[in-house]
Amino acid sequence: MKIQQNFKFEGNINMSKFEYTDEMVTRMHDVAGSGVTEEIIESLMSEFDFPRRSVTAKLRKLGYDVPKKPGAAPVFSADETDALSSYLESNSGSKTAEEIAADFMGGKFTARQINGKALSLEMTAHVKPAEKKVTPRTYSEDEEAKINEMASSGAFLEEIADAMGRSVNSIRGKLLSMGLKAPQRDKKSVKSDPYEGIEDMLDQTVEEIATSFDKTVRGVKTVLTRRGLSCADYTPKAAGE
Repeated sequence: MKIQQNFKFEGNINMSKFEYTDEMVTRMHDVAGSGVTEEIIESLMSEFDFPRRSVTAKLRKLGYDVPKKPGAAPVFSADETDALSSYLESNSGSKTAEEIAADFMGGKFTARQINGKALSLEMTAHVKPAEKKVTPRTYSEDEEAKINEMASSGAFLEEIADAMGRSVNSIRGKLLSMGLKAPQRDKKSVKSDPYEGIEDMLDQTVEEIATSFDKTVRGVKTVLTRRGLSCADYTPKAAGE
């Protein structure tokens, strides 16, 4: 039986707007009586034209166990939260979040989730800080001295880039980190890669790189993540974290 309803979901979700008639509730009991599956959830979403959050919330309210959305990160149960609290106390300060994640509950949770739960439990002091990654220098001291010399003498960005064998964007970023500037001869030059030279700027902060490329901080983080690069103050999260 196809159920008709008057509300059609559009835009932002307002859960209070999704009202279930007695007929709809009966239908949910009919299809979920033997257990809720992903197929049942999708069927009800299509039949009612309601979003997943509304359908699953209603099923839970009716007393059914609802499976997590495929690919969704696991959530700490009350027992798992208690177990983590005991684990942190027993191993206080001896393991990093990555090490805890690998050992606790068979690796069910990511390091990011471990850190988050430890924070909510006010037990971050029990988690050993991870060693700070040292970002390798992308310019030697001699190269920095040469850049300083050329910029101070009024050389164009392009001239410094040619002399150093680097991209204009890389030199611009390096100058920024050194508190220097140099004029650019051809500001309208078009590059196939708007982030050309970013690999040479990884000893700088996200904000410095963003300023150099005239991009947003968020945009730079996205590019670093897609290219698997880390800079002075940003390391992309591993998949699943």
